Amino acid sequence: MRTLSALFCVFSLGLSACSLIDTRSESSGYADQTNAPSTAQEFYQERGAKNFNAAKEELGIQSGREVGEAEAQAIRMRVDLNRLERNLQNSQDQKQYYSLKPYFRSDAERIYFLRLPTKEARDRWANNQGITSNETVFDPSTNQLIEKNDIARGMSRGAVRQSWGEPDFVETAGNTMYGNERWRYSKQVSTEEGYKNETRIIFFESGRVVGWETL
Repeated sequence: MRTLSALFCVFSLGLSACSLIDTRSESSGYADQTNAPSTAQEFYQERGAKNFNAAKEELGIQSGREVGEAEAQAIRMRVDLNRLERNLQNSQDQKQYYSLKPYFRSDAERIYFLRLPTKEARDRWANNQGITSNETVFDPSTNQLIEKNDIARGMSRGAVRQSWGEPDFVETAGNTMYGNERWRYSKQVSTEEGYKNETRIIFFESGRVVGWETL
């Protein structure tokens, strides 16, 4: 009898507890939250949107307009590439990748390279693809620019040196490994009023020309 009484008490307390849970007010913090948004879910959604917009800006795609399928795919690839770059923790892996990054032909090549499992595998693949940081040979269009002492977007730092010579001043943003730099040239140019000093600034991102200005 004593055992049955104890079980009855437990059963009764269980019912009471359940009824209390069922009748708790929303302000208690214990109300049913099955329809409430997950804080973790919101965090990942916000981070995903931030990464998407950052990739969109990097690719020069105007914000506020609908993107086509090809653009959306390019943005997704850039988001994936940025994630893989952030995951590079080993200094040797970072040095290997960023020394070659300006010479890859696309984000797809960069992603494929970064997904290879070892440094040796990445070296072999880059060599097989003819991707090297040794700038002794340029493509025909770059050679034409160099012959004219001209520059263009996408040119490497080595090609700019061949065209314009060594810069007077180099300013680096962040780690030099990333290749984000600003080069300054001071030149004398001929005008109708005679010679004058002109300052030209070239902007590099990941070791490639992205723009310039004349002061």
